[in-house]
Amino acid sequence: MKTKHVLYSMALALVASWAFVESGAAQVAVVEEEVTVAEMLPGKTHYYANKVGDNWYISLGAGAQTFLTEHKGNVQYTLAMNFALGKWITPYLGVRISAMGGALHPLWPDKEHMNHFRYAAVYGDLMWDLTNALGGYNEKRVVSVIPFAGVGAALAFKNPINDHRTYGLPVSAGIKLNFRLSHYVDFFLEGRANAMGDHFNGVVQGKQVESIVSAIGGLTVKFGKDRFNAFDPSGERIVINDLNNKVNDLRSRLQDCESRECPPCPEVVVAEEVVPVPEPVSNCDADLTSVVRFTINSAVVSPEEMVNVYNIAEWMKKNPDCNVTVIGYADKETGTPAYNKELSKKRADAVVKILTGKYGIKANRIQMIGNGSDSQPYPNNNNWNRIVVFSGKAAK
Repeated sequence: MKTKHVLYSMALALVASWAFVESGAAQVAVVEEEVTVAEMLPGKTHYYANKVGDNWYISLGAGAQTFLTEHKGNVQYTLAMNFALGKWITPYLGVRISAMGGALHPLWPDKEHMNHFRYAAVYGDLMWDLTNALGGYNEKRVVSVIPFAGVGAALAFKNPINDHRTYGLPVSAGIKLNFRLSHYVDFFLEGRANAMGDHFNGVVQGKQVESIVSAIGGLTVKFGKDRFNAFDPSGERIVINDLNNKVNDLRSRLQDCESRECPPCPEVVVAEEVVPVPEPVSNCDADLTSVVRFTINSAVVSPEEMVNVYNIAEWMKKNPDCNVTVIGYADKETGTPAYNKELSKKRADAVVKILTGKYGIKANRIQMIGNGSDSQPYPNNNNWNRIVVFSGKAAK
């Protein structure tokens, strides 16, 4: 995305400017224009899928159904079969094509005569995940409530009342309860009712609207390893603003450096000396400079920060006698202390899961701490405190 290119360009500008300040002897043309920084407020979190094939699913279920039409006697229930293919476009909205069919047994023209006929219907449904919409997206939520509505087409056949097929264009609505069993499998319970004109059963009298009401249960198989990833555009804007401030500061320092006259450098005499290279010594108390930064109200490790987690994993593999403490923080100007405490724990836990799950680091070598916003590793820059830092210690 374009934001990444801007980040890379800013990083290169920082490195180049710092090199000129340290040397003091480089002669470059300084651009006088200042970068205008617009303060960005935190925005709404967006979600996206990595691949087109993510968030597809198929469902297979069975249950009971009844036909509400011209009828005599007790309500008759029959077996209902269902198959669906769908996709979640966002964590809140999805679409699916659902096929349902079976036999219907209304009693007509009196309760002594049962009319047997079969039907098949196809629906196009719009799904709304009410739980995600009200409670926020959570991939691991156990129970979800999903209302839906749609239109479709239905065909009735093998009807003894008339010797020809009948058709209907039903509208339908219902509700689905989804129970998460694993990353790839869900169990569901679903109720649906449709409505169509008074001709589907071949009898045009009595009720003006006929309806098939069904209740089914079954399994859903979800495709794709990944679900939805969080993305906050305003978070990256804040990072860009921080880099802009650094660039402007380094430009000012560079101008001051170039305005001073450099004294002549003394001649350096290099003497050749063979220095024995000592054996590497594992220093578990050494400062680990890698950090993992997060956007506002997020505990998702971005692709740009994955290299820092990789560096820690490599250090732990090269130092098997050392353990690591993963410490999460949150900035004090956003959220309450209690909320920031939980958010910092989630950030530290996200990093620990990558170290253990992706890079194979043993969990007993890692200690996790969530410091919340009570302490701030960067007291002079609040935006930098959405962070996870590391410290090493000798294994016991």
